[in-house]
Amino acid sequence: MIKVAIYGEVLHEKHHGSIGFFFEQLEDFDIEYVIFEKFYHLIKPFLNLKDNIKTFNRKTSLKKRKIQHLISIGGDGTMLNSFQFVLKTDISVFGINTGRLGFLSNISTDKVGWALKELRENRFFIKKRSVLQVHYQGLKKEQYAINEMTIHKQDTSSMLTIHARINDYFLNSYWADGVMVSTPTGSTAYSLSCGGPILMPGSKNFIITPIAPHNLAVRPMVYTDDKIIELQVESRSDKFMLTFDSRSVTLPTEKILYIKKAPFYLSLLKFEDYNYLNLLRSKLMWGADKRN
Repeated sequence: MIKVAIYGEVLHEKHHGSIGFFFEQLEDFDIEYVIFEKFYHLIKPFLNLKDNIKTFNRKTSLKKRKIQHLISIGGDGTMLNSFQFVLKTDISVFGINTGRLGFLSNISTDKVGWALKELRENRFFIKKRSVLQVHYQGLKKEQYAINEMTIHKQDTSSMLTIHARINDYFLNSYWADGVMVSTPTGSTAYSLSCGGPILMPGSKNFIITPIAPHNLAVRPMVYTDDKIIELQVESRSDKFMLTFDSRSVTLPTEKILYIKKAPFYLSLLKFEDYNYLNLLRSKLMWGADKRN
């Protein structure tokens, strides 16, 4: 029997019908499932769900529950948050898109029945995506990011000076609002909006992208993912903000960051009709040019 975990955070009224149908299909296909506890209590008043549904929370080990796949219901941000439940496991993830763009969470709500049928019939494959890991002195728990890790100004103070080194070789001192290091997965996210390039998944590269740099000659740089980036911040403020995807911490400027590739991969589940180039054209609306 297939065992899946369902993760979500919000559910707008316009999606009640399609997500209700999704749960009906889970029952029809005899797929065993557990639901994120907070999401279950959110949707129970609106959807016709069973009373004896099992739930999980942030302390639950999905691996010990023998979960095979995690299904995220929401947008890309929701899917990024769902990854925290499957890091360092072989549990694969796919997303039903009730958000806006949907690069990661790319199964539309009108295809939920089809997606579950494909899942039941094993018509899917797994794509391995690289993960970023950060370390700094005093860190009690390693932090990871699927899209990017970013240094930001803590407040409205003047720009930061961020000294960057790659494998102990000096790269540059960035005068900017911030600097991010992104994965190929994250190359179509925040990095893209800051002028960074699109990387094909599996390209074994990362990108270092300045945010609003005060020097027009400074541009995003692609480097191989076997290297360690060292970042040290100077600021008129004594603190800066470090974000990993949608999570953040505030750190003192004396902290030196070391960012590298994590020693494990994230497993994304893709169905047989998936093609990354088709996804790019669709989500970035390249086909909207009438000359195409």
